[in-house]
Amino acid sequence: MKYVKSGTFTTKHFSIDETLTEIDDVVTIAMDCIEKGDLKLAQTNLATIEDYIKHIRPKVKVAMKYVPANVQEKEFL
Repeated sequence: MKYVKSGTFTTKHFSIDETLTEIDDVVTIAMDCIEKGDLKLAQTNLATIEDYIKHIRPKVKVAMKYVPANVQEKEFL
């Protein structure tokens, strides 16, 4: 964990990068579940992704305040 050194934490404590890594992992698991025909577990994983996205959006909104407009435009942010 980048910002939580010890103890318990929730997904809201993940950094943006950590959350994106988790989303990548969960997508991979969901795809594997679909290939194996376990659609219920795939749905569970997709619901988890929706939860992660809810945590990322406000963080990105805060972070974007610190990114200059020209960088946002250049990097398609």
